[in-house]
Amino acid sequence: MAKFNIESLNKEILPQVEASLWETYNDDPSDMNRLALIELYLPLVYKVAKKISIKLLGKVPPEEFLSSGVIGLHDAIIKFDSEKKVLFTTFAYKRVYGAMMDEMRKRDHLTRNQRDKYKKIYSTINKLTETNSRIPSNEEVADELSISIRELEKYKSIGNSMINLNQDFQEGMSYMDIISDEKSKSPLDEAHTSLAIEKMRGLFRSLTEREQKILFLRHYEEMSVGEIAAVFEVSIGRISQIYQKILEKMRKMMEK
Repeated sequence: MAKFNIESLNKEILPQVEASLWETYNDDPSDMNRLALIELYLPLVYKVAKKISIKLLGKVPPEEFLSSGVIGLHDAIIKFDSEKKVLFTTFAYKRVYGAMMDEMRKRDHLTRNQRDKYKKIYSTINKLTETNSRIPSNEEVADELSISIRELEKYKSIGNSMINLNQDFQEGMSYMDIISDEKSKSPLDEAHTSLAIEKMRGLFRSLTEREQKILFLRHYEEMSVGEIAAVFEVSIGRISQIYQKILEKMRKMMEK
């Protein structure tokens, strides 16, 4: 796996830099200019990787997903069409996420027999733990299963080195269930969202130009309050205050 500077992965994406790099790349889509965009969006890749890692209870550190995520990012940059008026971060999210999930599926290389033995071993460990009120030794587990210590350790190491997406997680769910795409919505959610968006569009037009721009930067460009403050050249506290007033104003209009 390629080495990444974790400190740089937590940096915010500055809109001014983003716009400049895209302008350069659109004029000259060379490998060098594409690499500059890849480096810019590495924090997005790391953000997606952390979400997946958290949902897998930390069994796979986010750094393990970065290389595959970069592949998805590279693909997104090449195929992105700015004419469609879609934010690149929105477009890239699914491709980065999809590339990471493909990597997870490749890691699931256990045969059915290996998986059954792996499950049986840990089922036996749980049973002996409950019976003896302590974690059993390898010798006790091997004796219970009538296998050798060497065979026991082999299957334990196989299981610990990978994640099976179809493996039971809890309450009848698999790991695949709990790391389903957060961007997807149920039909009911889609219906509520559609109605709300139509109403919000009408109210949005009644806001001042500055209020519209702040909402656009915050919710469509997904910029932080600090980044928006830099755009307007005011303090973070001032932008936060204005933003809260806009939300209150929109809330009151929605209630009417």
